[in-house]
Amino acid sequence: MIDPGYKSEHHDNVEKSPAWLVSMGDVTALMLTFFVMLYSMSYVKSERWDEIISLLNRRMQPAEINKPTPTSERAIPSIQVLPGLPTDYLHRILQEKLVRDPILASARLTPLEDQVVISLPSDALFTSGSDILSEEAKLAVRELAGVLAQVGNQIEIVGHTDPLPVPEGTYPSNWDLSLARALRVANGLTDAGYKGRFSAIGMGDSRFRHLDANLPEDRRYELARRVDIVLRSEAGGQ
Repeated sequence: MIDPGYKSEHHDNVEKSPAWLVSMGDVTALMLTFFVMLYSMSYVKSERWDEIISLLNRRMQPAEINKPTPTSERAIPSIQVLPGLPTDYLHRILQEKLVRDPILASARLTPLEDQVVISLPSDALFTSGSDILSEEAKLAVRELAGVLAQVGNQIEIVGHTDPLPVPEGTYPSNWDLSLARALRVANGLTDAGYKGRFSAIGMGDSRFRHLDANLPEDRRYELARRVDIVLRSEAGGQ
């Protein structure tokens, strides 16, 4: 049997918790619950998080937003320019071929990196202030057409004049005269049987300042009156 006196004595010896400690425990439990609820509410789903990251990346790179996007699956085709005969080889061929005609033999050959220029003196082709080819000049143009037909490079015909005004009643300006002479040589090549395509332009006296200033004035004027046959490094007909 348990002694009733012992039970009463044991209860009297147990120390009770103070009231403030109980209240503190309740407050701690409530705060823990509050923070757990905050954590659960702040949880972001992975899909939503990826969307936010993607939006931030776009704002960090604004150029990507304005970058045009292709509207068609077809790509723009690239243009391949076919090469013609090398310019150094052209220079050697022209040196051998042009000596057959006295007018072509007086032409100046200028080899450049991407072209060879045949400068025909206008004084040997035309009368002063005119675009009419002499009979000797027609033979020279015919011979030149046969030479050009063998190379097949892209060709430009460029007319030039000196700075002196054209005679009154002939052409409105030096530009008109230079263009007329370029067209006359172009038509002469076509009439001689040249089948290639080329362009003809007039420069007037715009290139006179490019001539060597140390040359005598009359020599510079003589060099300025010319028709250039420009053979480019690309193949003709492109």
